[in-house]
Amino acid sequence: MADPRRSMREIDCKVVYVGPAGSGKSTTIRALHERLAPDTHGPVLGPTEPDGTTLFFDLLTIELGMLDGRSIRLQLLSAPGDPGRTEVRRTVLRGADGVIFVADSSPERMEANREAFAALQADLAFLGLADSVPIVFQYNKRDLPDAVSEDELDRAVNPNGAPAYAAVATRPQGIIEPVTAVSEQVVRALA
Repeated sequence: MADPRRSMREIDCKVVYVGPAGSGKSTTIRALHERLAPDTHGPVLGPTEPDGTTLFFDLLTIELGMLDGRSIRLQLLSAPGDPGRTEVRRTVLRGADGVIFVADSSPERMEANREAFAALQADLAFLGLADSVPIVFQYNKRDLPDAVSEDELDRAVNPNGAPAYAAVATRPQGIIEPVTAVSEQVVRALA
């Protein structure tokens, strides 16, 4: 949950990237770090395996500006996508103010997308966040020649028609829009 530190006049908001392993969560956070103005964010923090796999989470902190005289800070975290990492994922999701679900557009990854979305729903229910956390979708790897349609991704992982954005995190394209959309929802809830 957003942490309003009244004495410091700051609000920290937590947004978590969730999705199947290899969908582009860490790549998105690193691309945001490179694309945003250096004076608006800190470094990317996060231990990885030698192959680049996220061990626990990646973290990027972005300064959003002021709201009612308080500074708003957005903490972007990526949760591990491996199905066997439920406890780590739930720890990262605990206290989340928003979620960006990163779906892989590869036809071979559709079942992994479905499983990751089902796991997210179970995790949010377990944490008591199922009805309170806004979710937006980032349909990543749209540059694949055999990418499934956005309509098919909607049917697989976006049953409620939440905002969804086409992206290619490696270029980077379409990575700002999901952060903007979820941030607006989170900040609106604080106002």
